[in-house]
Amino acid sequence: MAAVFGTLWVPCLVLSILGIAFLIAELFLPGFGVSGICGVLCLIAVCVIQFLTAKPLAAILVTAVLGLILIAMLIIFMRSMKNGVLFRSPIVLKERIEADAVKPSTGTLEHLLGKTGTAITPLRPSGIALIDGQRYSVESQATFIDKDSEITVLAVDGTKITVR
Repeated sequence: MAAVFGTLWVPCLVLSILGIAFLIAELFLPGFGVSGICGVLCLIAVCVIQFLTAKPLAAILVTAVLGLILIAMLIIFMRSMKNGVLFRSPIVLKERIEADAVKPSTGTLEHLLGKTGTAITPLRPSGIALIDGQRYSVESQATFIDKDSEITVLAVDGTKITVR
């Protein structure tokens, strides 16, 4: 075996197994990709060692086998992301929001013009006010308004309510 794969075939085998193990660990461990980078570096080291110490055909064979293993791992990863173990992990969001569940507000706030209410929070210049028993996010015209002060709606522009 040493005649075909060079004198360092045992360290290359260990590095290959270690590199693949690092890549598999990357799939299941949250983090910054350190184990994935280590795995790729191990596999690159195997290829470089093979090209420097083995016969060219053996080095190409090792590189091709490692490439096929990586492609197989990528396919397994993609399938697992769709409906496998990784899909059931807490990292992947499973809930979907249907289009009809989120409806844009069609009501206007024009009916609030001229109404009075109470500032629930200090308006500096924005805050929360109670108008007709409903809480609204409001903005004072230019001044600060203290909590529990009476306010009057001056203008409504979309969802922006200006008070004084």
